[in-house]
Amino acid sequence: MIAIVLVGGKKSLVSDLFPELPTPLIPIASEPFLFWITQWLKTQGFTHIVYSAGHYAEKITAWAHHMASIDPTLCLDVVTETRPLGTAGASALCAKRYPATFTFVVNGDSILLTDIRPVIDRLKQTNNLDGILFGTSVTNAGRFGTLEVNNHHRLLAFKEKKAGPGPVNAGIYLLRNELLADVITGKETSLEYECFPKWLHEGKNLQVINSDAPFIDIGTPESLKRAQELIIQYQEIITEQKGSLVA
Repeated sequence: MIAIVLVGGKKSLVSDLFPELPTPLIPIASEPFLFWITQWLKTQGFTHIVYSAGHYAEKITAWAHHMASIDPTLCLDVVTETRPLGTAGASALCAKRYPATFTFVVNGDSILLTDIRPVIDRLKQTNNLDGILFGTSVTNAGRFGTLEVNNHHRLLAFKEKKAGPGPVNAGIYLLRNELLADVITGKETSLEYECFPKWLHEGKNLQVINSDAPFIDIGTPESLKRAQELIIQYQEIITEQKGSLVA
């Protein structure tokens, strides 16, 4: 299994604070945020990580080469979009280039500090389960799409963004590769607002795991400041120097 990290976005609410850097390379606790995502993935057993890059792809590539040189246990690849592909197009491009039975996709501007290893085992052992999404509760869901699920944790729909507290999409997806096989990689396509609704219409079994583990995101100046505090608080856990991730 590979892990795909989506780092191709051009603009974010913090871009003006670091105009010469892609958002995932913004320094947090003396390291690029992408370093902490990579360390988290490593603790989850991933040794092959693919970064889907677009804007400032050369800087993502340079960082990945540097990271691989100091940690030979990791195989780090970069796939560069020639045009914006969206979350689905970018995921499918990487999955087709590095085929596997399952694909794990995460956003490059957030981390949910949960232990996903039991969930990976669950997907492998359940034949009629097509994919798993991770959700988390936040005090203001206005920046995120909320998730509608039934009593059996099955995804029913992505809902529009709205202010106020609620369960939101944490940007972490564990998918059977056949889901991505039919995604067109030559145009911009969204996992959240195009593919997941299509898969639900087709009757795919997509389940949601809600986690109360710490959710760290760097999408706004306010959350960026909070991310600094949380990474410092949890960095020993992220790198497995101490303790284990929250289940």
